Amino acid sequence: MSEIEEIIKEYFIAHPNRDIKHPEVVDSCRFPYEVNNKSKFFLSDVTKITKKEINLLLDGADIKIIAGCAPCQPFSLYSQRYRKDGRKDDKWKLLYSFAKIINDCSPDIVAMENVPQLKQEPVFLDFVNTLKSLNYAVYFDIVYCPDYGVPQQRKRLVLLASKISKITLIPPLIKPENYKTVRQAIEHLIPIEAGEVCASDRLHQASKLSEKNLKRIKQSKPGRTWRDWDEDLILRLL
Repeated sequence: MSEIEEIIKEYFIAHPNRDIKHPEVVDSCRFPYEVNNKSKFFLSDVTKITKKEINLLLDGADIKIIAGCAPCQPFSLYSQRYRKDGRKDDKWKLLYSFAKIINDCSPDIVAMENVPQLKQEPVFLDFVNTLKSLNYAVYFDIVYCPDYGVPQQRKRLVLLASKISKITLIPPLIKPENYKTVRQAIEHLIPIEAGEVCASDRLHQASKLSEKNLKRIKQSKPGRTWRDWDEDLILRLL
């Protein structure tokens, strides 16, 4: 078994509920979703869910909001493997399914986020034009996550649409000198070992790592790269 295969095997041992073909459609999402959002979790195929089902959930709401995010893998820089004469799979078409739900249910507010590369895709332009044809005021922009308190140096495409009035994202909340670090975000958590789950907080868990990967982490330095590792720890591609 190659070292890459060992890493993949190690990941799925640590995450036994992950389905390699459908990593996002897993029932293991239920607990963190319901705890973090105080909402009921439904596991369903977005291409098959009906107008009646969604309207039942929205019934009685003063303002109806639908937030969605099509899988980002086909549009990310990392996933160029999905591209071959257009698209290798159908994940990118789910944005059209989201547009159909909006058309069927006519929510007051629509929200969506995805990778910045989506902005360059025809499917995104189609999505925006669909919203405008349904009389939504549409706003979208590339957002730098640390500006809003997220301890990650990443950007996201954020779209908001409204039938009530013009809509925009709030201005950045955090100045660069006050960006939150990963340490600040997690230092209050109880220390646990690799592969453990905190007894008092099921959301606080650590992946089970091999000795080699633990050594890699220990030798990694803030702001540096794998070049700081000992020679025997560097991954060799065949």
